[in-house]
Amino acid sequence: MSVEEHEEIPWSMLVDQDRRGRSRTWYAVAAVIVAVVVGFVGVRWVEGNRHGEGLADVPPLESPVATTAAPVPTTAAMLSEADLMAVDPTTMSLAAVARAEWFVTDYFTVDGSPAPDLANAFADDAVLPEMPQDDGKVSFVEWARASAIRPHAAGAVVTVLFRTLYENSELRYERSSVRAVDVLVLIDDESTAIGDLPIPAALPTVEGITGWMDATGDAPPDAVPRASEQASYLGDNPLVVESGSSGADWRVVLTIDDPSGLRFPVAVRSDTLR
Repeated sequence: MSVEEHEEIPWSMLVDQDRRGRSRTWYAVAAVIVAVVVGFVGVRWVEGNRHGEGLADVPPLESPVATTAAPVPTTAAMLSEADLMAVDPTTMSLAAVARAEWFVTDYFTVDGSPAPDLANAFADDAVLPEMPQDDGKVSFVEWARASAIRPHAAGAVVTVLFRTLYENSELRYERSSVRAVDVLVLIDDESTAIGDLPIPAALPTVEGITGWMDATGDAPPDAVPRASEQASYLGDNPLVVESGSSGADWRVVLTIDDPSGLRFPVAVRSDTLR
């Protein structure tokens, strides 16, 4: 009876052989994948060239700089100053309005202090008369708001409404009536300047407009609580003076406390609530 003899092989050698076998398998798989990808790209490239034979209007892509940067100077050269201003008239209008309101505020504010902003607001070639900055009297602009703007050959003419505070003979400040001036604003590209002294203008009229609610009916039950809550946003201790309705809408008049100690009447309407 023959005896089978088994040669003893170290386990590390078996593991090493197994690893080498798997490595060869992965290398083969990777080679196949690379070949497939290269073949697919080559086919797409050949087909792309074949399809491109009928597109005679497509220029060759020689340089990205030539296709993007080159047209810019040509386009800019074709735009005149008027075209540039027409691109965004809203921006230029806002700039003219801001310049006009700023100018009116500085021009009619006299408190004895230097006014460098006022002098710098005028055009460089402006010829100015003597300004009332050192007469010992004071004037403060309470508010200044533009109400209209119209084009001018040199820029825009902005109508500005404003009110001033001045010191009376009893050394108390009084509010002037609302007045209006036209301001010539010069526009040069994105810069603005004042083109002349304030030009007196008439106030806009408000005659012939109707729209007061005729609230002769009874207000619904929830009108007064809703109106009182709304009035509390402006002042304390709202007191109802009158209430009524007009069709489906209602109106409530209340008085509220002001920090000055006075009470002002206000109205709350259902057709204006959010």
